[in-house]
Amino acid sequence: MDEIEYKLKTNNSILIVNAIDKLLSTIKSKYKPGERPKFVLENEELKYLRDKCASPDNMVSLTACQGLLALVELGVLEIAHTMSTVVTLLPSTHNYSAIISTMAGLLVLDLKSRLIPGQQYKCQFSLKSPQHPFITVLEKNKDAEDDVLAQMHALCTHPEYTIASNSLELLRSVFLWLTCSPHRSHSIRPWQLLLSLPQSDAQSKLLLSCISCQQVCNPKQIEQAYAAYSAVTDAAIYQQRREHVVALMPMLARVCAELVTHGRDPRGCYSLIERCCALDAPELKTVAGFTVMLLAQNLINTSALYLHELFNLCLNIISKYEFSSICLNSFVGLSLQWLHLPSYLTNNALKVASKIVDIHQESKNPDTGLLIANLKSNATFQALVHVDKELYVYYKLLNTWERLRDNEDKLKSWIEGLMNTNEQLKLELLTFFIGIVMDRHGNLDIVLKCIRLIIDLVRVKKEVSVTVLPVLLYKIANDVRPGVKLECLKGLPLMATTKENVPALVAILNKLKVGRGVPISLLIMLYTSLAETQARCFPYLQETLSESSPAELKWELDAARAQAVLKICELRPSSNGLELVSVISSLLTRCSDRAGAAASSLALAALARLWRASAVAPPGAWRAIEPRLARDSRPAVQLSLCKLLSEIPALRVPTAEFEQLVCDTARRLWQFVAEADEPAVLGAACDALALYRVDDYKLKDIPEIYRRTVKLPPSYCKTPADAARKPEDVLDYVPCEVWPEVFKNSNQIALPSVQRLVSKLMEREIKSYRSGVYGPQAREPPSLAHLPPASVVRGLMECFRRQATSPSYDYPEAVLLAILHTLSADYPKPLPPLDFCFLHEVFHRGYHWKAGCVKLAARQASTSVSAKRLIENFLQSIVPGRSEESDIMLFFENLPIFCRTVPPNNIRTPLENCLTESFYQLPKSSQDPEELLFIKQMRIIKECLESDRIHDANRTLLSQIVENYFSALDDDHLVWPVYLETCAWLPTKHLERMTSPAGWWEVSGALLRRAARVRAALAARGLVWLNELVDAHAACPPEQENFLRCMLPALQAAKTDEQSTTDWFLQLLARTQVAFNETEDEAQKLFLCDVFFLSVVVFSGFWSLEPDAARGALRRALPGAAAALVGRHSWRACALPLLEWLCHTRDTIREPNTAHCCQRALLALRHTEQFTTQKIWMRMQMNYGKTAIALEDSEAC
Repeated sequence: MDEIEYKLKTNNSILIVNAIDKLLSTIKSKYKPGERPKFVLENEELKYLRDKCASPDNMVSLTACQGLLALVELGVLEIAHTMSTVVTLLPSTHNYSAIISTMAGLLVLDLKSRLIPGQQYKCQFSLKSPQHPFITVLEKNKDAEDDVLAQMHALCTHPEYTIASNSLELLRSVFLWLTCSPHRSHSIRPWQLLLSLPQSDAQSKLLLSCISCQQVCNPKQIEQAYAAYSAVTDAAIYQQRREHVVALMPMLARVCAELVTHGRDPRGCYSLIERCCALDAPELKTVAGFTVMLLAQNLINTSALYLHELFNLCLNIISKYEFSSICLNSFVGLSLQWLHLPSYLTNNALKVASKIVDIHQESKNPDTGLLIANLKSNATFQALVHVDKELYVYYKLLNTWERLRDNEDKLKSWIEGLMNTNEQLKLELLTFFIGIVMDRHGNLDIVLKCIRLIIDLVRVKKEVSVTVLPVLLYKIANDVRPGVKLECLKGLPLMATTKENVPALVAILNKLKVGRGVPISLLIMLYTSLAETQARCFPYLQETLSESSPAELKWELDAARAQAVLKICELRPSSNGLELVSVISSLLTRCSDRAGAAASSLALAALARLWRASAVAPPGAWRAIEPRLARDSRPAVQLSLCKLLSEIPALRVPTAEFEQLVCDTARRLWQFVAEADEPAVLGAACDALALYRVDDYKLKDIPEIYRRTVKLPPSYCKTPADAARKPEDVLDYVPCEVWPEVFKNSNQIALPSVQRLVSKLMEREIKSYRSGVYGPQAREPPSLAHLPPASVVRGLMECFRRQATSPSYDYPEAVLLAILHTLSADYPKPLPPLDFCFLHEVFHRGYHWKAGCVKLAARQASTSVSAKRLIENFLQSIVPGRSEESDIMLFFENLPIFCRTVPPNNIRTPLENCLTESFYQLPKSSQDPEELLFIKQMRIIKECLESDRIHDANRTLLSQIVENYFSALDDDHLVWPVYLETCAWLPTKHLERMTSPAGWWEVSGALLRRAARVRAALAARGLVWLNELVDAHAACPPEQENFLRCMLPALQAAKTDEQSTTDWFLQLLARTQVAFNETEDEAQKLFLCDVFFLSVVVFSGFWSLEPDAARGALRRALPGAAAALVGRHSWRACALPLLEWLCHTRDTIREPNTAHCCQRALLALRHTEQFTTQKIWMRMQMNYGKTAIALEDSEAC
């Protein structure tokens, strides 16, 4: 050992090698194969050799490391143990080159030992565990990268074909770490190494894996990502790899957008796209329009400095290649915002932009070819598009547009789906919608819908108005269709949400006014909308209100003015509304003819808004307008006047002036009730009077026709002189005898209006009853004479009782029925106790009489013995087969009342018998199902269950009856829809018992289908209703597709941003992971994946892009949908659980397409914070799952 030590210190390489060789010979001579573990730990020479591997002398350490490698080749040491030994030397070594070269040698030996003829080599190392030795070195020492790259190059260019051909698989995780790690400053050298290797399938796949992981949306990584894409694209152009260039060109447009968004210079990327176009490959036409549409998004955020290059790039593309017109439409539409506000800074750029606009205006050939569809065969593009949300969204939009553009019905349906998605996604699709709007030859309905949509987006995000305003102006100037011009004109004022647009809008509207380009009435509407949007534009409206035009109809102009005044009074009554009082007065004065009725009505409505806001004092205003309107006979004005007077009771203040106003206006309303010829006016007067208290007016305020029968009570007639007085001069209340006369002497067509008035007065009176009114009595009183003489209830009931027992025949039947219906209306309390035996006198006069008597008795059954007896007799008479259908329906129509006042034992028999009879009489089909008796009955039961006023015992009875039909109805039965609506209102315990598979004797497909339909309907209230059936359907493959179809509308109806929805989603993640661990059934796992995928796609809004709920469609949409979902503010907390779920599922699922889909979704989420902080990127190894497929190997998604 002394000799060896001496030679190692000589600094002579020959002596050092000789010394190590002697040391190896000694070790080999002492080695015994059977004692290897003990030998490795205890042999002193071997320990000495290991120590010298960490020697400060580079030659000694390098040679010692070679010695270790030689011992492995000689069979003395194992590869794995030696690799571990070398790794442990990293903290103490002074020569990283020696360690790295030894690792490379060991890796070669390990590769050779693992090769199996006929099988593909799989490297055992990964990014995380077991970690590749080179990655361990790089983590310990960042300066060792050059040595590692040198060894990697040596391995990739190894003279042995076996080593070279498998080197990329051996070094896969190292390449990924070098190119994708977010914690290091990337150099271009790993890309240069990878790109310098001979073209092969393995090299292409690894290159695509590395490029797919670039975080283009991360501001800290965007420069490195751009450098990577630049290197790859340059190599593809140089090598004439057209498929790669076609795939990379749209992705470069995406990189440009991110460079612009994060304030970086995108001109290098623009130049790179130019070089792609210079390749002169016909295949580039498939992505030319796609790239232009993606570049259009840069126009919103770009600096003026980069604008010229952007316009030049687009001009070159559209001049050289075929493209879809919607792509150019989008670019031109977004260019207009720059042309709308030209600047010295953008002069040169806008000259190019003008050329693009000219090309757009001159293009007249309709699209016929399918360009985007050709990208389906480009495997590189398909790998990139499914891991970038923005790229996928616009790819899907253009692909669907091309397929549907010639089928207007399907296109309308698809566009409507896009319009119904969430606001955030619609904002992201703004570029596409503008493309549709800019289409001069497109379907008018679709264009109008998209115009309305982009205008509505201004309400969601006001900054959008800067982009939308120039588009609307362009359409007004260049589209020949009047409907489009009008829609754009109506949308202009809404663009004032951004104050910078106001001067331009005012200038445009002023030009229209000066040039008489549009009618004054339309201008008033536009200025009104402008004033609604921006309060500071109100003076322009005031000026326009004074404009007139001899060419326009006076009534139309007045109506426009009045409508404008009304809108401003509704929006800002105390400020701007107060300034319009003079306009209101002028309108009421001028518009006195029949044609001016609409304007006068609107003016009164505006005055009502001012009263309600306390901007104008009602007493003074009434004194001013009352003389003008006293003799106004126009029904529309009378109607508005009644509505105006209905405001007064709510504005009451305790002053003599106001009390007089209340009295005067009540008198005026009573005049309308007595004298109005139009039922609508009478109805409005009754509705207004219903808001007044009975003591707001006296008997003398009521018209003579209603008080003719009123006589002074005996207490007021103590002397002949007293008796000679008129009741209206003496009585300070309204006697109860008046109210039957109101029914009798009012316009019979308007009796329902009188009913509403009197019912409201009765409701107030009944609410004021004390409990003593309902106290127990020896017997029910025969009349209500004990109530006060001003009691409305007493007046109506006594009149009806007298006419029922001793008819005088001076009351028409319609009046008596109206009184009966008023008495049987729904009040907060029952009527005062009364002997209702007199109802038997009119019970058999006809159906309407019977219906009124049953309803009245049903409402009083809980407090009146006589009423209860009548109802019991009626219920006993209901026998299916013997009773008339009208009587059966009368029973059901009053069922909601019976459920409040009658015990279940009395209801059960007729209810069950009637339902059974009508159910067995159901036909197999019907042209008008709503007319079927069973459906009518079920709807009434639904109404009962909806009510929170029925007795719990009766609710239980109804629920049991409904539950019994669950097993008797198939989900395609004629009555299933109404039955489903009814089930939605059952109590929770009945629903769970009915639809829970755990409570069934046997789980069948038919029962699962019904339960799925019921619980899906309930899921609109809470998604937890779906949980149990998810588990049940996992074990029933034939019903899984149906269940997913049922889930779709339930998920769409859920409120995505509510906490309950995110909680349910997190529970779904946890429950599926538990199920994966508990079952080995691959079909169950795939179904749970389908449920998860569907949830993500729907909650993200991507269901509008992929309306198909088929498995393949869900897998295609998942990556982009997952990225969109976690991008929503309320879903950011779900990012980490979602990432963990995707990793877990990818590693445990055996089905390749699903594992591949999860891998793509992980890549689509690479921009999330948790992807980096929680080191999810280190779990992105490309060999995963039990089938060990690669990211690029499957194209099924």
